[in-house]
Amino acid sequence: MFFIGHRGTRLDFDENTIEAFKIALKSGANIIEFDVRKLKDNSLIVFHNHSLERTTNSTGLLKNFTYAEIKKIKTKRMKRGIPLLSEVFDALKGKCKFLIDLKDEGIFEEVIKIVLNYDLLKDCIFSGRNFNELMIIKNHLPKIQVCYNITKGKGLSLSEFFKLANNGKLIFKPDLISLKSNLIDILFIQACHKNKIMALTWDFINYSNPIEKIESIIKMGIDGILFDDYKNISLIKDEM
Repeated sequence: MFFIGHRGTRLDFDENTIEAFKIALKSGANIIEFDVRKLKDNSLIVFHNHSLERTTNSTGLLKNFTYAEIKKIKTKRMKRGIPLLSEVFDALKGKCKFLIDLKDEGIFEEVIKIVLNYDLLKDCIFSGRNFNELMIIKNHLPKIQVCYNITKGKGLSLSEFFKLANNGKLIFKPDLISLKSNLIDILFIQACHKNKIMALTWDFINYSNPIEKIESIIKMGIDGILFDDYKNISLIKDEM
């Protein structure tokens, strides 16, 4: 099973920072999930939102900044820097696998180039909400593993997936499909497995008892959990 650190961790540490990734690994994660966005000068950074307000003390759209400007900005809680994609690989290569969420469309060729430069193709899964772009990525380089985030996906809705998957008519089968935890049921997992697709789930941060919810989904046969709280990784491992 995949124990995935969602943005490293979303609690206690600043998400999408190298420190958050390291604490998730220390707690038992075997995959680190993070988001990639492109700056004005074509630099690729690890950051979730399209603007700075939520997690830093600065404001503005990322696409209007150069990396020299972003480098001066720190996160709200721990005052950490926003890392380049290459800095994450420098820090973590050989220690885990990576689930790379392509937040900006059309950046996959540049991301693949960096992944290939680091010889990390076998250790990376490319994730996104654009079904057709993932299909292009797979056709571009068949060895790449791709994960479709179907929750707010574009190109294949959840209802369309059920209809096509159960009738054996999916024109393209991602290696993995990720669905938000409140939408997960055993029928979704079975439809994935029927088509040799691994099923992931995410977003446990607002549950009063996330452990109970995670355990119930594991019993359904899920292939991987994106953990918001690094502490829950070891708790679930102990339970299993």
